[in-house]
Amino acid sequence: MVTSTFEELAPALPNEMAGLRRKLTHWLGELPLDPDSTHDITLATYEALANVAAHAYPDGNGWARLQAARTGDAVTVTVTDTGCGIPATRPRQAGLRTSGGRGLVLIDKVTDQSEVESGADGTTVHMTWRPAALRDENPA
Repeated sequence: MVTSTFEELAPALPNEMAGLRRKLTHWLGELPLDPDSTHDITLATYEALANVAAHAYPDGNGWARLQAARTGDAVTVTVTDTGCGIPATRPRQAGLRTSGGRGLVLIDKVTDQSEVESGADGTTVHMTWRPAALRDENPA
């Protein structure tokens, strides 16, 4: 089984999140992925990171952790913060009269599986993809 991992921690600032996206894109470039899968993984991850920069730390001070792994035929990405969490009353659907609110919906659409855990101690977004390019053509 092939395993490859990536992990970075950065201040939760927009320019730092863009830097994490570039580092993830470089790591993904080392995997035998098709361009569509690389795009979807990068897009969803950046949405999760942008949410950290925009919402997790109202006082402006905090960190984002980006972890990624390729295990067998799957790529998993986890974005974690220790911020204020997502309010329970916030709907997980894109609203017409809100600024934002579409990132989690987009993540759902471009991942094979996603899960959001949020509370007073922060938010964790788990995302999984099973790109065709990683599937073993000769299973044992």
